[in-house]
Amino acid sequence: MAAGDERNFDYLIRSIGIRLKRRADLRLADYGLNSQQGRMISYIASHEEKGIIQKDLERVFQRRGASITSMLQGLEKKGYIERRISAADERQKQLFVLQKGKELIAEFEALFAESEQLIKDGLSEREQEELFRLLGKVDTYIERKQT
Repeated sequence: MAAGDERNFDYLIRSIGIRLKRRADLRLADYGLNSQQGRMISYIASHEEKGIIQKDLERVFQRRGASITSMLQGLEKKGYIERRISAADERQKQLFVLQKGKELIAEFEALFAESEQLIKDGLSEREQEELFRLLGKVDTYIERKQT
């Protein structure tokens, strides 16, 4: 940490995120995936019955269309997901997790639960609730300022 960074919220939040991402990326590297791709596969699997499309992922993962397109193309080439033209709207492609992806969902969920637990382990129940409340407040404030 550089001098002065110890009181910089942006630096600290990014540092925590990077540490958690690196940890997850190392675990998923054997599958040719990173943590973002693992989260995306899990999200698609848990929402595919509702008919999830790319726009949904753009909103949930807060990424631009081109970034999501690139990620989906990579997951499709690796055989984790597929896109099918929607019966309800031929202009849209619904997303589905293939068997290869479904076989990894339990591992993704365990990995993300471990990350969550790692955050919580150093905090009391009261501190966890307070941190969650404060981070939610900051997130809501920043979201309002962006619109």
